[in-house]
Amino acid sequence: MKKYRKLISILLLFCCLFATQASAKNISIGLKFGGKSPKEVTVQNQSGFLLSVGEETLGELPDGTIKLTWAEDGTVVLTTPTDETVLYTYEKSDLPLDLTPADFGTVLIDGTEYRGSARFLYNDNGITVINHLDIEDYLKGVVPGEMPSSWPTEALKAQAVCARNYAITNWNKFQSYGFNLDDTTQSQVYLGVKGEKPETNRAILETQNIYLTYNGKPATTFFYSSSGGHTESSKYVWGGDLPYLVGVEDPYDTSREWTVPYTPDEIEEKLSGISVSVGDVTDLDVVERSPSGRIIDLNIIGTEGNYHAKLEKSRSLFNLRSNLFTITKKGGEAKPVTVITARGLEERQLTQPILTATGEIPYEAGTPTEYIFQGTGYGHGVGMSQYGAKGMAEQGYNFEQILTHYFTGTVLEEIIE
Repeated sequence: MKKYRKLISILLLFCCLFATQASAKNISIGLKFGGKSPKEVTVQNQSGFLLSVGEETLGELPDGTIKLTWAEDGTVVLTTPTDETVLYTYEKSDLPLDLTPADFGTVLIDGTEYRGSARFLYNDNGITVINHLDIEDYLKGVVPGEMPSSWPTEALKAQAVCARNYAITNWNKFQSYGFNLDDTTQSQVYLGVKGEKPETNRAILETQNIYLTYNGKPATTFFYSSSGGHTESSKYVWGGDLPYLVGVEDPYDTSREWTVPYTPDEIEEKLSGISVSVGDVTDLDVVERSPSGRIIDLNIIGTEGNYHAKLEKSRSLFNLRSNLFTITKKGGEAKPVTVITARGLEERQLTQPILTATGEIPYEAGTPTEYIFQGTGYGHGVGMSQYGAKGMAEQGYNFEQILTHYFTGTVLEEIIE
């Protein structure tokens, strides 16, 4: 494997010589916020907590269980659940309130175990609940949530690097809420301590502080389940054109085919869900495909107009696994025509145009009664296919080879901040 170039902060170099190698980068993960903010939260740790607001440590709370209660006056009151003794009153502020386990172990937040500290902010709906922790510890709850821990080690290591890169390159995604990322698929699935597995923890440790970079900067490492045999360029999905996010052949991905049927009425209902009406749907026409074969312009034709579902829109509109699909039309037999025969006037069901003594009678297909979407792949197709990574690892490729296959022109670097 290539020797990694080390980009080490001068200020941390001295510390790194005497401390165990670890990331100095902390990340904040939103657990409950916005409209789902609770009015009460309970935190637990047998050794008690260190209480701090912003960078200032205010003291130690010896109680193993603390209840936080939101009040309309702009405060959050910390009490002991048993006798309701007031321990501290936090007033609404841009500075977060942190409860760090006194033994620097794990903390239970409403019964779920997390590493790092419990962090809180006041908002108009309730308490914003945040887990603040080292980024490498964060990954321990992410990688097993995104890839089965039973998969080959090199695939898990590739996933660990992708997850680390994703966190760094999406750092400000939830800045307006007071944290970096959330714990759902809007960011990355984060399960906390309960999700950790020895296999994924080892993959994270063996890739510690390693990032995939392009021109010296961390690359945005998108990933998804399955490519269907060929990955996609970002410009055909979201419109942005990044040189390392280009489509590549993916023979290591053994994707299964899927089938989804839709009637015209069901398509009209889908369009209604996005406030679009074309009248009665009469046909679907594939206008354009990307070089990988994905549909990037699907024209939905109706009696009162057309609607073009472009780029990823066809996948999201019809809730399809990918936009690598074909459409088979069923029903819609041609309207019968009346022709003159030796036996007189007869009604015929045409299957193709016919010539008569008076000229050609065209074949006009009727409106299909069902559209069958048949495709392969699962996800947007940009970046690393997880099933492809699994296939490559099973063929003996290491995590560097996996990553540089899916992200063109990238290199691995160790970055300690």
